[in-house]
Amino acid sequence: MSMKILVAEDDFANQKVASLFLKKLGYEVDIAENGRQAFELATGNPYALVFMDCQMPVMDGFEATRKIRHQQGPNQKIPIIALTANVVCGVNGDCIDAGMNDILNKPVQLENMKQIIEQWIDVDAAD
Repeated sequence: MSMKILVAEDDFANQKVASLFLKKLGYEVDIAENGRQAFELATGNPYALVFMDCQMPVMDGFEATRKIRHQQGPNQKIPIIALTANVVCGVNGDCIDAGMNDILNKPVQLENMKQIIEQWIDVDAAD
């Protein structure tokens, strides 16, 4: 059984790239188009990891992460990795304050995604 990863991303092209990379790495993927969808999916489905875009409509990634961290559910303590093209000073602190574990800069590269997944989840547990 392969592990499932949630990608919260509002940009269609970025959704496709992340989904393609994750499937190539052997993961199942769920896509959320905004933070509210990400929160709703995270309350009822167990994930190995969440990639969370910071700037999304309806509910941003910071608020969605805070809500996931505060709810009693299957993903309260899983790794949540920020997806951001915003390399402005201070965004790192905002991500940590919201409860995110790490940051993956966009545009996402396959090798960088693989490294961050291996850093945060036990990939051997999927075997």
